[in-house]
Amino acid sequence: MIDLKRFEAECRREIPLLTAMDLSFVSFDDLALTMEAPLAPNINNKGTAFGGSIASICLFGGWAVSTLAFMDNAIHNTEIVVYRNEMTFERPARGHLTVRARIKPDDFAACLERLKAGDPDRIRLDLHVDLFHNDERCATMQGLYVVWLK
Repeated sequence: MIDLKRFEAECRREIPLLTAMDLSFVSFDDLALTMEAPLAPNINNKGTAFGGSIASICLFGGWAVSTLAFMDNAIHNTEIVVYRNEMTFERPARGHLTVRARIKPDDFAACLERLKAGDPDRIRLDLHVDLFHNDERCATMQGLYVVWLK
C-alpha cells in the first residue's frame, strides 16, 4: 500500500515549487490521483489562478500519478518524464483548486507489461489531468510521458 503522506513529503523535499504552491495530495486509487492547492500562492494579477501554476500542477500531476501507479505495482526503478503536453484553459479558476490526474487502465497495463518484461526502450504513456474549482472544470492537460527502467 502506498503511503501518500510520505510520498508527498518526499516530493516536497525534492521539488521545492510544490511547497511554494502549497500543493497537497488527497487520494490515490484506481490509477487516479487527487490533489488540492489554495488560490493564494497560485494567484495572478487578475485574482485568478496563474496559468503557469495551473500548468505546473497539471504536469506534476501526470508525473505523480504514473510514479504512484508503478510503485503500487512494485516497480520502483522508473524514470518518467513529460514528452509532450497540451493544455486547455476553459475558464478562470477563482478559488481553491482540485486536480485529478488519471491513467487509462489499458494504457497502464500495456506499459506495465513491457516494464515487467525488462523492456529497455522508452515507453510512451498517455495521461489526462483535469483542474477544477467548485466542481467546474477550469483546465485540462493531455500529456504524453515517457517511462523507462533505470
